[in-house]
Amino acid sequence: MTGDVPRSAARFRVGPAYAGYRLDQFLQRMIPKLSRNRIQKAIDERVRLSWEAPVKASTPVRENGEVWVDDPDVNEEAIEFDPAVLYDDGDLLAIDKPPGVVVHPTHSHLRNTVITLLRRQMNAPELTLAHRLDAETSGVLLLGRHTWAARRAQSAFQRGKVEKSYLAIVFGRPAEDRFTVDLPLGYHSRDSFVFRQLPEGRDARASLTEIEVLERMARASLVRAFPKTGRRHQIRAHLATAGHPIVGDKLYLLDDRAYRRYLKLGRLDDELLVRVGAARLMLHSATLSLPHPRQPGQRIEITAPLPADMAAWLDAERARRVEESA
Repeated sequence: MTGDVPRSAARFRVGPAYAGYRLDQFLQRMIPKLSRNRIQKAIDERVRLSWEAPVKASTPVRENGEVWVDDPDVNEEAIEFDPAVLYDDGDLLAIDKPPGVVVHPTHSHLRNTVITLLRRQMNAPELTLAHRLDAETSGVLLLGRHTWAARRAQSAFQRGKVEKSYLAIVFGRPAEDRFTVDLPLGYHSRDSFVFRQLPEGRDARASLTEIEVLERMARASLVRAFPKTGRRHQIRAHLATAGHPIVGDKLYLLDDRAYRRYLKLGRLDDELLVRVGAARLMLHSATLSLPHPRQPGQRIEITAPLPADMAAWLDAERARRVEESA
């Protein structure tokens, strides 16, 4: 496709590690949630190249070239994105991810994603996610400065060599100071559109989370969660199953009908906000520890402070407890 590149286009610069990849393979790595069929359709209809070459799935991408993907249905206004850098040694980069930002491109988020914004701001086309966080989750997010480091870090996650802890504000007051949720998780069996993870879900896999209660308040508690496996929505699903869903969790606090209403509105109305307790998921990736990719005997320890919105919610809940006891 030729012509001017529209402002709505997402730009993906080709780093040395991807030079020579087929165009469809390159886009699959840049936008991992797009199916092969959708990538082929995009190539046919809305992909441009910064160099002279036919825009076909088999076209090899060129080092330092740019691949532009436009979607007229995606209207993304520019956002402020200046996350704190928690760690950077030239191999690995860790940022304090703010809530509300998607980590990688999807069909509805092409430009305003963590990886897209960081690659552009840092002029680092090889920057690669080592793992993922949900859009509403804040805290430690690890990336590789280059493909080799990213693969080493990804391997550490897959082999269970990474230790993680999360802070979460949950509804209720758990009876025990420490407890373990050991339940397999699989996809919601009735409605794949919802993507909930449930113990009785399809293709359930073993999942284990250890929970430590840090503080109990009037209607909620602050807990630290230690996921020992890496299933999708593991902490959210396990805490909901234990009777203590995370404050602000639309997916696990709302029934199917209410959740569809939230999706249709594109926001929480007053009634839904009361039901979930907060505008965003009160979950924070607090610590991350893993072997260094070049020095396996050395571990990297990364910590992200509690974000302001969670601290403010806790302060308001503590004030409620004081007022109710007066």
